[in-house]
Amino acid sequence: MALVLAYHGCDLETAQELLGGSPFQPSIRDYDWLGSGSYFWENDVVRAFRWAAEPRRKFDRPSVVGAAIELENCLDLTTQSGIEAVWLAYNELIRMAERDGKPIPENVDPANESNGDKIIRRLDCAVMNCLFGILQTSQESAPKSQPYSTVRALFPEGSELYPGAGFRDKTHIQICVRDPEQILGVFRIPEWQRLELELPSLYNRP
Repeated sequence: MALVLAYHGCDLETAQELLGGSPFQPSIRDYDWLGSGSYFWENDVVRAFRWAAEPRRKFDRPSVVGAAIELENCLDLTTQSGIEAVWLAYNELIRMAERDGKPIPENVDPANESNGDKIIRRLDCAVMNCLFGILQTSQESAPKSQPYSTVRALFPEGSELYPGAGFRDKTHIQICVRDPEQILGVFRIPEWQRLELELPSLYNRP
């Protein structure tokens, strides 16, 4: 199975706790686009730090920790099989919403922002959690059916890299870890790497 290095943006206190052995706390917000779990940026220390340093986070000291993650049974949305699984889950979500007379969630931009990224992903979150619910039911009736332990997806985000570009300046690959056992270890960003990437101090207070 694939082993990847990924990075988690957080505040300094959380970073120190994670490095000291505390477990990652899964996010369960209704707009987490890959569903419930712990989120990481694959192979991108800088993107993880910039996320933590955004003013909306209100972190006094943004920081980053690295993690070695075993993808194991991964729902990979960079593959056709992963995309098709999510498409089927979307259709099931629509069917259940129509049956129950419930509104269908939407992906939207944050308040006072209209950049089109629609990073408040309530629809995507609902689709993913619907998929996981289907798999959970299947596992109860067929124990050999294994639920996804991680999710991996490309997130096109930000402004055009240059006029007419198909590239976006915040595009990244994100990993959502649903099974904490897939996080094999946590590590500090080495000082040489921090300096090379021109990041501020991540751990030690001045």
